[in-house]
Amino acid sequence: MFDTVDATLATVAGSPWVLLVVAVVAAADALVPLAPSESTLIAVAVASAASGRPPLVFVVIAAALGAYGGDRLAYGVGRRFGPAMTARLQRRRRTRAMAELAHRVMHRRGRTLIVLGRYLPGGRSATAITAGLVGYPLSQFQRFTALAVTIWAVWAALLGYGSRALFDNHPTVGLALAYTVAAAVAVVAGLARRLGAGRPTSTTPAVAKRSRTPTRPEVSRTPGVTRVGDQGGKPVEQ
Repeated sequence: MFDTVDATLATVAGSPWVLLVVAVVAAADALVPLAPSESTLIAVAVASAASGRPPLVFVVIAAALGAYGGDRLAYGVGRRFGPAMTARLQRRRRTRAMAELAHRVMHRRGRTLIVLGRYLPGGRSATAITAGLVGYPLSQFQRFTALAVTIWAVWAALLGYGSRALFDNHPTVGLALAYTVAAAVAVVAGLARRLGAGRPTSTTPAVAKRSRTPTRPEVSRTPGVTRVGDQGGKPVEQ
């Protein structure tokens, strides 16, 4: 079985179309989350470590360019249907609250979501489309997306390449190790997102505390006069 998989990896690595496949799959994953962009990149990186073809730097560039193009396309889809979707969500109180929450979160934490959201299942497409829907600034989206795809492509390629180097005689074992590590990272990222979502904001306790603080009467410095709360600004003689 291992020999068959190893032979398949060598065949894939020797194909002149392999870099195009990496780029296309990485782009498609932005709109179709089931596209195996990371799995494809890792597999090609493993094959690159085994045979030197294609060069790893070309694999990274192809994956990063494809992922950037896909994210940009997903942002454009969100921007195109944003006004109609927003008008529809404004019709009901619950959906209006959800739309307002998405707008606030994206504009406050957009850079973090763009960079880290791609490690969550479906997080990449959801982040890119939402950024377009809520009108997240295009210049910032492009800048942080370029950073995000570069980090992702380098990380996945080095993961595949390094895992193959650990098992020089068994590329399939290295491939399995790389997939396991990538899955573990996705699980950890998902747990971190759940923990972060369940944590109350820092402003909520302060507001609640202020609301429970009783109002004390203002005592005037004028002898014999006391102001209680807001009595219409009229002093009460003792």
